[in-house]
Amino acid sequence: MLLLAGCASGGPDEAAPAREALAVRHVGDEACASCHEDLYLSYHRTGMGRSVSRFEAAAAPERFGPEARVFDARRKFYYEPFVRGDTLFQREFRLDAAGRVVYEQTHPAAWVIGSGHATRSYLMQVNGYVTEMPLTWYVERGRWDLSPAYEQTNHRFDRPIVLECMTCHNGLPAFTPFTLDHYAEVPTGITCERCHGAGGAHVEARLAGLDPAAGRPDTTIVHPARLDRDLQLSICQQCHLSGITVFAPGQDATTFRPGTPLAAHRSVFALEAERDDPERFGIASHAKRLALSACYRRSAMTCTTCHDPHRPVAELGAAHFNQVCQGCHTPAPEQEAAVCSRPDAHGRAEAMTGNCIGCHLQRSGTSDIPHVTFTDHWIRRTLPPARRPEDIERMLVRAEPLELVRVTEAPPAEDAQARLEEAVAYWNLYETKHRLPAYLPRVVRLARRGLAAGADHPAARLALGRALLEADSLAQAERVLEAAAARYPDDAFLAYWLGEARLRAGRAEAALAPLQRAGALQPLFVEARLKLAAAYEATGRVEAARAAYRAALDLDPVHHPQAWNNLGFLYLQQQRVAEAGPLIDRAVGLDPDLVVALVNLGSVRLIEQAFEAAAALFERALEADPDNVAALGNLGLVYAHLERYEEARVLLRRVLRLTPGDQRAEAALAQVEQRLRGTR
Repeated sequence: MLLLAGCASGGPDEAAPAREALAVRHVGDEACASCHEDLYLSYHRTGMGRSVSRFEAAAAPERFGPEARVFDARRKFYYEPFVRGDTLFQREFRLDAAGRVVYEQTHPAAWVIGSGHATRSYLMQVNGYVTEMPLTWYVERGRWDLSPAYEQTNHRFDRPIVLECMTCHNGLPAFTPFTLDHYAEVPTGITCERCHGAGGAHVEARLAGLDPAAGRPDTTIVHPARLDRDLQLSICQQCHLSGITVFAPGQDATTFRPGTPLAAHRSVFALEAERDDPERFGIASHAKRLALSACYRRSAMTCTTCHDPHRPVAELGAAHFNQVCQGCHTPAPEQEAAVCSRPDAHGRAEAMTGNCIGCHLQRSGTSDIPHVTFTDHWIRRTLPPARRPEDIERMLVRAEPLELVRVTEAPPAEDAQARLEEAVAYWNLYETKHRLPAYLPRVVRLARRGLAAGADHPAARLALGRALLEADSLAQAERVLEAAAARYPDDAFLAYWLGEARLRAGRAEAALAPLQRAGALQPLFVEARLKLAAAYEATGRVEAARAAYRAALDLDPVHHPQAWNNLGFLYLQQQRVAEAGPLIDRAVGLDPDLVVALVNLGSVRLIEQAFEAAAALFERALEADPDNVAALGNLGLVYAHLERYEEARVLLRRVLRLTPGDQRAEAALAQVEQRLRGTR
C-alpha cells in the first residue's frame, strides 16, 4: 500500500559630445571624491547614494524585541528579526497549539535595500544567488511587517532579485547572464556614473592635466544639465518611470548610457487605469505623474528644476521647493492680483508666503507599498483627499484583465516591433503581477502579428512559446520554441523552455539536448540543472539524475526544497532509506508545507516502523491537501499498525471513493475489516 509521493535646460547640440564618454570604463565613486569631495559627501547622504548598504547595528533605525514579531495568518508562519553582533537575521518559525516551535529556519541579511526614507528591506545571498527576505522595516510607521507584495503571495526567503530590480536600486552589478538572480558582485548604492556615464576617460584626462579647451564642452563625461530636456529626463526615468519594462534586443537593465534616449533602450508600459488615476499612484511613478501636470506641459521643467540630485531632500527643506514654484509663478511687481487662490492670499506679498507643495502635491498612500505615505508628482490646482496606505485598493487583485499603455515614446502606428514589445509586456504582466488566463490569447495574437510582419525579438519568441505552454498548446509551443532556439542558439533561456515544452509533452528523451545546452551555456543557471535532472529521471537514467540534482543543490542548497525531495525520492524508490531520509528531511526543513515531501518522509518513517512520527507527517500533509491519496492510504496503514482500525477503515474507504478499484487499498481495507471482526 505504501505510496510515494531650474525650468530651462541646454540645447540638444550639447548631447553629441557627451556621447564620446559613453564607451569607456567605469571607475567608481571613490575616483570622483578626489576632485569633487563636497559633492561626493553630499550625494552619499541622499536616498540614491544610500540605496543599498550593509547593515550597521550601531546606526540602525529598526527596533527589535517582542513587538517586532510578525505573523502571516495565511501561511501560519511567524517572523522575527534580531541582531547578533553586527548582522541582522530573520527567523521564520511555526508554533503548534501548545506554543512549541515545530519548524524554523534563520538566515542573515547581506544587504539593506532602501535609503530608510520610506522602507528598509533586506537581501540575503547564498553562493551568489540573491533573494529578498520576508520582513521589511516601514520607517514612517516605525514597524515591521511583511515585505511589499508578500501580503498577496508570501515568497518567504525565495523571491529572486532580478537584474532590473537590482539595477534600479543600485549601481551596476556584476550579474551572471542567463540566471535569475546570480551576482558575482553587488555594489552598495547608486553611483555617480549612473547619471554621468562611465568616468574612466574623464579621470585619465584630469590626472594627465588635460582640461577641455576654453569655451568647449567636456567630452570625457556626461553633464546632464547640458543635455536637452528629453535626454535629461531619460537619465532620471531609468528608475523613476515605473511600469513593465521591455528592453530592446541586446539590451538589459545595465546597458543604458546617460546621454542617449531612453526610448531607444527600452519601452515602458503602465497600467492604463493607474496612470491617470487621480488618487492611486505607485512609489516610483514620479515621471509619468509629473507628465500629467500643466507645469510640466507648459514649461521646460525637468526633474532637476526642483531636485538637486547631489543633496538630500530633507536638507533642502520646504522653502527650497516653494522658491522653485515662485520662480515661475511670481506675478510681475505691478500686478496686485495674487497667483495663489487661497482665501487669505489678498495680494502679491501674501501669495508668496504659502506652502505651494503642501497645497499642490498630494501626499497619500501608494498603490504598491503598504504602510508608506509618499508624494505624488502630479502637480494640480485641487487635490483629492489624502488616503491612508491601508485604504488604497490593490489594482492587481482585480478579477478582470487590465489594459497596458506605453509611457515611453510611441512608435509609428502598426509598427511590427511595437507589437512584439506589447506581447512581452502582457506576458510579463501575466507572469509576475496578474495571473489571469485572459492575457494569454493577447500575447499570442500580438507576438504572431509582429513576427509575421518581419520583426523579431527573442523575448517575444519566448513569451509566445510560454503563453502557448500555459494554454496547454504543447505542440505549437514546441514548434515556436524550437524555431526560436535555432535562431538564437546562444540563448540559454530559449533552450531551457524548449526542454520544458518537450518534457510537458511527455518527450523526455528529446528534452535532454536543449536542457544540456542550457546548462552548458550557463553553468550557474541552476534551474536548467534541475530541469535536466527531471528529464534524466523521466528517461530512467537514475544515476545521471542524482548527479544533476547534486550539482544544482551544491550551487544553491537553500531555495529549492523540491529538488531535495526529488533527490531523496530517487533513493527511496530503491529502498535506500538511510540515504533518502536525510535528503527528504532537508526538503521539509526548508518548506514545511511541501506536501509531496511530507508524504515521502512519512513513508520513510513508516518503513522504519516509527509509526507515531509517520502519522504526524501524513496528518500534516492532509491538512494542506485533504484529498491526497498517498497520504490518506499511508495514514490508514499507520493507524492499522497502531490498532486504530476504525480510523484506518474511514481513510481507506475514502481512498477507494477517490480512486475506485485501487487494489492496494482494497487489500489493506480487507485486512482492516478482518481485524475489526476479530475484535468484536
